[in-house]
Amino acid sequence: MLLYTISFCIRRAPMLSDARQKFIKEKAFLNGEIIISDVAHELDVSTETIRRDINILAGMGVLEKVHGGAVPVRVNSHENKYSERKATNEPIKRKLGAFVGKQLKNCNTIFLSAGTTVESITAFLNSGENIAVITNSLPIAETIGNASFDNKRTSVLLIGGKFNAEEHYTYGSEVVSTIRKYHADVVVISAVGVDEQGAMCASSDEGIIMSEMINSSAKVILLADSSKFGKKAVFRHCPMDKIDYIVTDNSNPVPEKILKAIKKKNITIDIVK
Repeated sequence: MLLYTISFCIRRAPMLSDARQKFIKEKAFLNGEIIISDVAHELDVSTETIRRDINILAGMGVLEKVHGGAVPVRVNSHENKYSERKATNEPIKRKLGAFVGKQLKNCNTIFLSAGTTVESITAFLNSGENIAVITNSLPIAETIGNASFDNKRTSVLLIGGKFNAEEHYTYGSEVVSTIRKYHADVVVISAVGVDEQGAMCASSDEGIIMSEMINSSAKVILLADSSKFGKKAVFRHCPMDKIDYIVTDNSNPVPEKILKAIKKKNITIDIVK
């Protein structure tokens, strides 16, 4: 009797170029560099394919080519200092924070991104029951941590990583790894600019952290005062189709083309008076 052995080689479906370039970009920002041969092996494609992807990303100003690989081009657009932003539109931010805080009181786990507008929520969270807040913002962690001495129902996890002393938040691969270990009921994100395509921020470091929080949450709330609508920034951290709920104020009208995009995506928007 003859026995035949049949071997099967199972190959995963190749990534499309857009998905592959997104993977390369994120890996570069998280690790500080990428090696062409390593990425080619990881994605099971040729080194020439990865070189072409890097050339495209370099042309977009996202990566800088180096021998054997690439490094990220870290972007920061001009934005006022933290202390100046903290004092800007403070009454409006407090009003928005109170409004969103009421929406969060029935949540169990919440991601709060860094940002002075998101910080305004913290004063209104302690009315909730057993809320766990996960954040990379030192001011948010301090405010909730201090309040927890009097109210044990709200706890906070400050995610450790590289520290941006000027902006008071942590960032980097350690922060991303921690975020991926959790799943939140909701994330509240900030923005420097909002257009019909989504939300933008001033720093790629900050943007990557918010993107990871979005991916690890069941619901996404964009909290932005009305001055942010119609403005542009360098890093898009949240496309419009990932936003579930927008909260803003009525100090400035939201541009009509942005309102149309919000309606088209069936996003709920509350304009607080």
